[in-house]
Amino acid sequence: MKTYKLSLHSHTTNFIHFILTKPNKKKYLKKLLKILFIKKGNLVLGISNFNDDDRYKKLLETAEKLKLYRFDGKNKDFFFSIEKDNKKVYFIKTDEIETDKGHLLIVGFKGKIRKRKLEEVLKEVHKQKCIIIANHPLHNFGVPYFLVEKILGKYNGVSFNKKELMKYKKDFDAIELDAYFPEDWIKIKKFATKNKIPIISDSDAHFLDEIFTSFYEIENLNFSNPTSFKKSLKNALKKRIHLHAKKYGYLARYKHLFEVILENFGRKIGLLKS
Repeated sequence: MKTYKLSLHSHTTNFIHFILTKPNKKKYLKKLLKILFIKKGNLVLGISNFNDDDRYKKLLETAEKLKLYRFDGKNKDFFFSIEKDNKKVYFIKTDEIETDKGHLLIVGFKGKIRKRKLEEVLKEVHKQKCIIIANHPLHNFGVPYFLVEKILGKYNGVSFNKKELMKYKKDFDAIELDAYFPEDWIKIKKFATKNKIPIISDSDAHFLDEIFTSFYEIENLNFSNPTSFKKSLKNALKKRIHLHAKKYGYLARYKHLFEVILENFGRKIGLLKS
């Protein structure tokens, strides 16, 4: 049996940059590969689009132009791999969708998910037999996110509450222990155990030094085609999952929050673009 280490909830950069400048995408990808290739095991990294942005597409297009690496993109609408010196890393297209009830991680959807109401999203992704994970559930977002609402003028559902988790639990393939919110892990584990929902541990990475901080191990993934991959992942999540949950320091969430505020403000005044 082959074991894989997964971190499917990871946001590589969207290459936000100042106007009249050009981001060095190859340099970024090479830094990412350097981090991944020194890690042990068979790695599967999710490149998580946020809503309908193009993080996965941008990284894919950059990977296709790399030299000195072996690139396999025959199923690139769903995943691709990069190999060097007999070390192969899989990169999976995932989508974090900001629904009206909470954030979902969708694995295996071809194209962009335009819907934002939870029931509409679920209906759309079930048609493609996607994997559905409830991101950072049962979290009480406090003052910092209230400030984001006031600054950015928006505040959609970020975390599923207990009532919503119960209502839609049959739709979830797993719920997440998020590295940013370790204070929620005990209640998430209790809820998952009581309701027989698989748990995964993930990094929710937003910076390179956070990649694969938190991950999980499963067995027997099949990368022969998208259908086989989705089926094998669904089956693996129903079996033994070895969690490697690791928390960030307390200030990490504020570092990310500050990044979000700067990016959105920079876009509004026309200084930044992607």
